[in-house]
Amino acid sequence: MSVVITGATGFLGSRVLRHLLAEETRERVTVLGRGSPESLRERVQAAVGWLDGPHDGPPLPPDAWQRVRCVGADLTRPALGLTPEELTAAADGAAQVWHCAAQLHLAGDQSALFSTNVRGTRAVLDLADRAPDAHLVFVSTAFVAGRRDAGHIMEDDLSDADGFHTRYEETKYTAERMIRAWTAAKGRRATIARPSLLVADRSAPAGLPAQPLDYVSRLVDDALLPRSGGPLVRPLRGGVLPLRLQGDPHGAMNLLQVDYAAAALMRVAAAGRARTGAGVRTVHITHPREVTFPTAREALATLYPGLRLTVVPAVRNPSRYEALVLQHAGHLLDFSAQRRTYDRTHLREDVGDLPEPPDVDAAYLSRAFDRRDARRRAAV
Repeated sequence: MSVVITGATGFLGSRVLRHLLAEETRERVTVLGRGSPESLRERVQAAVGWLDGPHDGPPLPPDAWQRVRCVGADLTRPALGLTPEELTAAADGAAQVWHCAAQLHLAGDQSALFSTNVRGTRAVLDLADRAPDAHLVFVSTAFVAGRRDAGHIMEDDLSDADGFHTRYEETKYTAERMIRAWTAAKGRRATIARPSLLVADRSAPAGLPAQPLDYVSRLVDDALLPRSGGPLVRPLRGGVLPLRLQGDPHGAMNLLQVDYAAAALMRVAAAGRARTGAGVRTVHITHPREVTFPTAREALATLYPGLRLTVVPAVRNPSRYEALVLQHAGHLLDFSAQRRTYDRTHLREDVGDLPEPPDVDAAYLSRAFDRRDARRRAAV
């Protein structure tokens, strides 16, 4: 038996692969990704190899990498860019197909998002058709709830009635609809995992999978810090730079530690693999408690003592710094209006005795935002 996985060089996918390689089943793992098999193997080993922290999972057995086969594949091409024979060989003996790969850009080329996240999912389903007994695990996002900013989101909810904040959310919604149709038409089993915004309290080395919050840190660095990584540029009002953000002062967002997400996802996938019968089971991989703006503000104040953040419903007469934030991060600030919560019934059923994650507090967030090592490397 074997496991097929896409996205093994990604922020979450690399951690999933580490767990797969540490499992006692010692199944063969086929990694699909861009480039030649040789270059793909180098990137995968680099992405997994640095995960040596206390929460990154159990140690890898000595023969772990001998069980890995890398296959060059492209989600944006029909049939993943593989011949029918190569596609069949990649799926040979697969008991589980993990689709973790995705374009995560919230702005930019919308056609690339659709090509990767929708057509790419269709290509993975074509591969799964060649493994009739395989259980499909699809990594979606809790943000398929889109602009439904209030209420309690059930795990089986899937609607576009409220629209979406970003095209990324919409492509994940479309992919979920596609998977539901596929399981119904083919009598297949699938688990759809919906993680919230995943975070880590340490930055990856340059060239390795970055976490989504790095975008915020880069924005602050580029806008407000000199190349030397020193204090804020031209602090205003006696060493303080006030910065108004446009959003809901009482909003919150669901953030979840990526190491917990990977561990929970492994248990969710195992539970789905053990089930019989066709159909989709959707699971929210989310935190039981939301992170509020004051928590994020406290974290940023630790790293940038001269920065004074406030959230207001509308920024009138923006300063040049405020205008820069609105231009480059306005789509992110839309999420601050969320006051919704996520049902976790399926999650609790599937993870068994896995403890709940600790709070994502200001201390954790300050470590997540901290890119001083990256700034030092960039300055050299």
